[in-house]
Amino acid sequence: MTNAGPEAALKLETVKAELLKVDSLIGTAVRLLSEGRVVELTALEARTRQVCDAALALGADERRALVPAMEALLNGLDTLTANLNEKFGDMPAMSSTVGADTASSAYGQVLKHLVTETR
Repeated sequence: MTNAGPEAALKLETVKAELLKVDSLIGTAVRLLSEGRVVELTALEARTRQVCDAALALGADERRALVPAMEALLNGLDTLTANLNEKFGDMPAMSSTVGADTASSAYGQVLKHLVTETR
C-alpha cells in the first residue's frame, strides 16, 4: 500500500468489505438456485458494478491488494453463470434479464485490468 494515509487505507478496507458482501450475495444466489428458488440478480449486478467501480477508483497499490478478492468474485460469478446455464440452458434472449454472463464478462475485464497492473 502507498503512504497515502489513513483515508486511503479506509477506502481500501471499505472496498474489501463490500467485495466480501457481494461474494456472500453470489453464494446466496447459487444456493437459492440450487434449491429451485427464483433468484433476482438486478440488485446483485448493481452492487457488483459499484464495488468494481470503487476498486478501480483506488490507487494502483490498493488495487493490487484486491486481486485475490476480485478473483474470488469472478469465480463466484462463473459458478452462478454455470448454474444458471445448467438450470435454464443457454438462453441468449434472457441474457439481458439474467445478466450473469454479461456481469461475469464485465467484471472479468476489471480483474484483467487489475492483474495486468501488477505485472
